[in-house]
Amino acid sequence: MRSTRLLTGLLFAVLTLPLHAAGVPSDGTVTGTLTVNGKKFPLTHIYARKREAWPADAKVLDVKEDELSCGIVELIATNAALPEATLAAILRDDYHGSEKIRGIRLLIDGAGNKWEPLFLLESGSLHAVGMTDSRTEVQGDRRLKGKISVKNEDVTDVRMFDVSFDVPLRVQYARTEAEGAERIPSDRFADEFLKAMTGEWKIERWLGLGCTTASGTLSIGERLSPRTFRGTFHITTSKGDKVEEEITISTSGTKVHIQGDKVNVPETIWILDAYDLDFWKDLMIGNNATDFVVLRRAPL
Repeated sequence: MRSTRLLTGLLFAVLTLPLHAAGVPSDGTVTGTLTVNGKKFPLTHIYARKREAWPADAKVLDVKEDELSCGIVELIATNAALPEATLAAILRDDYHGSEKIRGIRLLIDGAGNKWEPLFLLESGSLHAVGMTDSRTEVQGDRRLKGKISVKNEDVTDVRMFDVSFDVPLRVQYARTEAEGAERIPSDRFADEFLKAMTGEWKIERWLGLGCTTASGTLSIGERLSPRTFRGTFHITTSKGDKVEEEITISTSGTKVHIQGDKVNVPETIWILDAYDLDFWKDLMIGNNATDFVVLRRAPL
């Protein structure tokens, strides 16, 4: 896990109406109201996620795609708990609206330089156009606290929100590598785990809350017990730091559990890792609150 520092200022908000369906609990606290053409929606749930940047984000933020190398911080506030699939669709910019959900998205470039509000309406996610006036007061890196007020007016509609929030930031990257991958069935998990672990795994992606990324390999060798192996991450960060992390690999249900034991650099550079990874044939993917990792087995 990289030790990171992120944004210096942010903002966010959204809306109300109770929903009957169970959903993802709020990441933090939010108070305030979204108003659309005079109709008020109290805000009850807020989600703060760090993710990859999509081409649509560059368009909304009016920047070039290569200016979003640090990814996107997204704040989502709604009038009800969002189902996991709905939250994922919003983060992938693939949300097509709801009769009941109303809210606000705040897109912030990962470097903390630009932001834009969007509205979650019946028709989907709407980028604010027309006249927009905003006031912000936000602080944070791993935890975001602040207030934001936005009034947006176009030819036919008036949308505004005024919210305060306190929410920890978590990673949630799309698992694109798993598309088409062969998932290991639960009844074969134990046998495949023992057969597949030893050898070398390549770090295909290692991303976190900040701009630092990591590359390298995981070497798994000694078997410590029937369901436990020892391994070593050989990592180079995008800042040029060389990290050697000794880990223990075991199982947690039908997931592969990685637990860091010892690292050769100070905690200001790298913190011991702990992950539960989903397991496909020759592929492991997972995350904790601050880091996301994709490991692919090297050809034998």
